[in-house]
Amino acid sequence: MEDRNKVLGESLSDLLSQGKMAAALALLEGLQPADAAEVLEGIPYQDRLRIFKAWDVEESSEALLEMSEEGQVEVMQGLARGLATRIISEMPPDDAVDLLADLPPKTAEALLAGMSPDRAGQLRRLMAHGEETAGGLMTPDAMRLSDGLTVGEVLEKLREAPENIEMIYYVYYHDMEGRLSGVTSLRELIVADPEVPVAEIMQRNLITVRPEEDQERVATLIDRYDLLAVPVVDGEGRLLGIVTVDDVMDVIEEEAREDLYSLAGTWETEEGRERNPFLAAIVGRLPWVLIALALELLVAGGILRAYSETMRAHIALVFFIPAILSMGGTVSLQSATRMALEVLGEGEGGRRFAGSVLHESLIGVGIAVASGAIISVFARSVGESARIGIVVGTAMACTIVFATLVGSALPLLLKALGRDPSKASEPFLATLMDILGLAVYVLIGIVLI
Repeated sequence: MEDRNKVLGESLSDLLSQGKMAAALALLEGLQPADAAEVLEGIPYQDRLRIFKAWDVEESSEALLEMSEEGQVEVMQGLARGLATRIISEMPPDDAVDLLADLPPKTAEALLAGMSPDRAGQLRRLMAHGEETAGGLMTPDAMRLSDGLTVGEVLEKLREAPENIEMIYYVYYHDMEGRLSGVTSLRELIVADPEVPVAEIMQRNLITVRPEEDQERVATLIDRYDLLAVPVVDGEGRLLGIVTVDDVMDVIEEEAREDLYSLAGTWETEEGRERNPFLAAIVGRLPWVLIALALELLVAGGILRAYSETMRAHIALVFFIPAILSMGGTVSLQSATRMALEVLGEGEGGRRFAGSVLHESLIGVGIAVASGAIISVFARSVGESARIGIVVGTAMACTIVFATLVGSALPLLLKALGRDPSKASEPFLATLMDILGLAVYVLIGIVLI
């Protein structure tokens, strides 16, 4: 598919260079918006602008939504204000708000000023919510009807539904006071008797969120209950809009990316990477590197200096330090990753984690016994004394047990403090286990030798 779109992009550029705009537009016809966006992002910027200036506004808006955020902003800033306003007016409200939030404030305000008062007011109300909240994700265009209708009347209303209704599979109902009272799926309506009041078949036990709810919590609810959309209600239970599954897919991808960056020990932000990727990478990674360097030099280095006489007297102990520290860092990260995933999966109101910690500890003991025995045998096989083998094997086993406990406990501690469990980053754990592993190794060496 990528090769095909690359060829289409080259053909598109050739047609534009020959002045054949109609043929260029015909080439884009029939393409899925995502494919059209990929083709357009592969051609020079000026050619891209020429296409958007001549293309149908509806098709332009659909393709623009599939482009990267940076690509969307470039196109909108390169178009005449009137055309840009018409294109963004064709977008679903939630997508239009996302794009406006990415534009410079003056540009966004100018585009809003060019819209109809109703449309501009709708978008301003959505923009008032936090960008990473349910209110910031929701679209107000939901199918909402009175709960006093019959099934047949609801189906008739569905046939007359305007095109801007994004999610027609769910129909939401309100009572006489305008409060959300129930929901039905399209399937439930189709199989029901048309004469039956919809109040008799609708689901009343709804999963709802408030507009200030964090987007990650919304994504968790949709995933847990297998929903296609979740309604957003105000303090009085009135339906404000819905967050659809396609919106939370973007959230899940974004949150997963953030968790991976956290796990790697970098504080890079998406905004920073867009403005200056090189500088963002340095600023995002350098803090963890400096913290790890300081701890290694001051604490780990201090331990080695304090017990340098023991190391000199039994120089063979030095040869096994890298293996012990490496195993400690690896096992702690494995335990932290597993526990962080479990904590995030439980969400709010999850069960106690004592059983999980115990289970992880037993795994750690098993790994510790096996690893300790292996490295002890290895030490003997390369000619070291039995006592050195015992020290190395015991230190390896103890370090792995401690690594399992630390790795399991850190995500739980972060959760208890109200922090993201995924912030148990690899550099921090590796440095902590270097210090702990080295202390255990030296202590056991002093006791047994």
